[in-house]
Amino acid sequence: MKQILIVFLWMLSLRGLAQETHVIEPSILEITYNVTHGKDKDIYALRCGKNVSQYFSKASYRNDSLRASPDINISTIPLYESLEAIKNRNDPSKQLPSSPGHNDYMYKNLSAGKVSVYTSVFGSKYVIEEETPTMDWEIYEDSVQTIIGYECHKAKTKFRGREWTVWYAGDIPVSLGPWKLNGLPGLILRAECKDYIIITASSIMTSNLSPVTFYNFAEYKYEPLDRLKYLKIKTNPNSYPANTIIIPPMELE
Repeated sequence: MKQILIVFLWMLSLRGLAQETHVIEPSILEITYNVTHGKDKDIYALRCGKNVSQYFSKASYRNDSLRASPDINISTIPLYESLEAIKNRNDPSKQLPSSPGHNDYMYKNLSAGKVSVYTSVFGSKYVIEEETPTMDWEIYEDSVQTIIGYECHKAKTKFRGREWTVWYAGDIPVSLGPWKLNGLPGLILRAECKDYIIITASSIMTSNLSPVTFYNFAEYKYEPLDRLKYLKIKTNPNSYPANTIIIPPMELE
């Protein structure tokens, strides 16, 4: 049954094969984050320009770009990898990257103060737009941790149903971080929500960067949707086939 479901999802992903991408602006910084959610592992990129930043799973980007290839031998690679993971479900080394928001592409328009998330729920495509959220941070100047060579200070906040503890580098004057986290006097290099997720920077690049780019490899049409309505759909078991394991979202409210 699961193999049939994967084939169905793969067929949905092939609606239109032309790569519909466009460069938004040059990047000035790119951070790679390792994400751990229970047994799930993933790797994300935070790509920053002067006016726009983007955040996405590198594995999801790879699969989307492969599926868009006109060469059937390339476009079916993600399908065969998924089937291989199912056949070897008890082998952790064979499992594919996964995390909350794995298929999302998030863009922050820094100059306009807007966040846009291009996402999906079992084949239905949505774009969720909102004002850049404001977070009330409590900063602990005496708590210091070194992450990839940068001295970082601790901060905490409660945001949309979850409590976050983060570490930010004041020497990198970029008020951004993984996912929607923002608003501190430095780049967030580590973020954790107890018993839920850990996000830790593993590298920072400042040269030979890919530009901030809008990705839509399969010419999807994204339906605008209110954020709270999206959460109801996302967490509703009726939105999925029976016995689907629903990954708890980053936001609860």
